[in-house]
Amino acid sequence: MERAEWLRRMRAHTEALYDHPAPGYWVTFGLYDNEVHRQFIEKFLGRLGAHSSLLDAGCGAGRYDGRLVEAGHSVLGVDQSGRMLAQAREHFPQERFPALRYVKMGLQERDFEAEFDGVICVDAMEHVSPEDWPGIVAHFQKALRPGGVLYFTVDAPDWSEVAEAYERAKAQGLPVVYGEVVDKVDTSSAQVLALDWQAISGEQSDPAVYHYHPSLEQVRAWLDQAGLVIEEEGTGVWYAHFLVRKRA
Repeated sequence: MERAEWLRRMRAHTEALYDHPAPGYWVTFGLYDNEVHRQFIEKFLGRLGAHSSLLDAGCGAGRYDGRLVEAGHSVLGVDQSGRMLAQAREHFPQERFPALRYVKMGLQERDFEAEFDGVICVDAMEHVSPEDWPGIVAHFQKALRPGGVLYFTVDAPDWSEVAEAYERAKAQGLPVVYGEVVDKVDTSSAQVLALDWQAISGEQSDPAVYHYHPSLEQVRAWLDQAGLVIEEEGTGVWYAHFLVRKRA
């Protein structure tokens, strides 16, 4: 299979998988302990001026948006999953949260220019292909005003499992590059989509969706190429955490 077409299919899989369990997000699905994430959200907020304009890219059901608005900022949340956005709107109705709005938009389609003082992208970049990573990082830089702040996470995998998944995918004839974990997507996604959302576990859903894991050295290189300066890094709860700033 030609890689570009295969990647389009993987992206469609990802959207379908997030649409399917969306009704359960604020009940049981995806609400893992994330103390390190919350610490970095507070560090991000501490770097902003009052009444900042923020973008939550890949916002899903808006898990962190309540805190951003509570801190006095206006927020635009964008995501490619329409059903996850429906959950966000239900949880944060416009009449109660006028500073918060949502738009259906993939990370690859964003084209903002110097519109935001801050951007967050939490637990979303693991579903982005290596071909799209540099462009999305450049979009983050473009969306920020000079001196603006970006907080994002990068999945921290077990690299032995990544290597084994790569070999299995190659044996299946898939057009993979190293770092992609995709060998169970077709079978696992079919199983998950056949279940009611109440029956889905994280152990079932995780292998059903495309993952790509770049090295942190590669992530740092992409940031530097885009004109973004790392201010702080950390690790915790299965993720590496980056706080970066657009050069003034």
